[in-house]
Amino acid sequence: MNLSAKGFEVTAFEPQASGFTDMHKMRDYVISNWSGKMPQINFEDVSIDNSTLLDKPADYIFAINVIEHVPDFKVLISDALKLKTSNGVMRIICPNYAIPYEPHLELPIVFNKSLTWRIFKRRIINSPIENPREFWQDLSWPSQRRLKKTFEELNLRAEFSRAATNFYINRALSDTTFLDRKGRVIGALIKAFAFVAKHLTKFIPISLVPIIDCKVWDTEQKY
Repeated sequence: MNLSAKGFEVTAFEPQASGFTDMHKMRDYVISNWSGKMPQINFEDVSIDNSTLLDKPADYIFAINVIEHVPDFKVLISDALKLKTSNGVMRIICPNYAIPYEPHLELPIVFNKSLTWRIFKRRIINSPIENPREFWQDLSWPSQRRLKKTFEELNLRAEFSRAATNFYINRALSDTTFLDRKGRVIGALIKAFAFVAKHLTKFIPISLVPIIDCKVWDTEQKY
């Protein structure tokens, strides 16, 4: 909405993913309470696939906290990149599952997805997320190294950044509403971690920063 209000032409693909069935209600609430002229956005309540078409190619494609909910993110990335201009760029931001922590359900990762499920099955099923079993099955657990390998297989160039991690760190140190929503204990842990991470993040290997942030483009592009 904000991008469209600033004059950009926006097409938003918003399928009802498992565990996020209230997303369309939130969108409708924002639209009904928008002040000023309503921006023009093309909302598509489906996921991108190999049959997806746009009226004209996109200059910029971004997926924020999306690919971790797609069982085969390699296919999604490949299909999305077909929609861009020859000089277009795709930006991906998502949790880095090289960090042994599942952020949606706020539980530790024990070696792999299967073992984590067996240990925390009751907690996952009893979580407030709608359709928790299906939600869990859809999680793809991307890591920086897995994404890097995917880009190489697709013959793409990628640039990984610490920008999103630094943004979340600063948010954790200053946004009291965000911390309160996480609860007293988790909020305190996040703030303590953020304080330490703020000074250490530039020394941490890019493969181990908690938030993956990368720009992707074709190998023949100059960017």
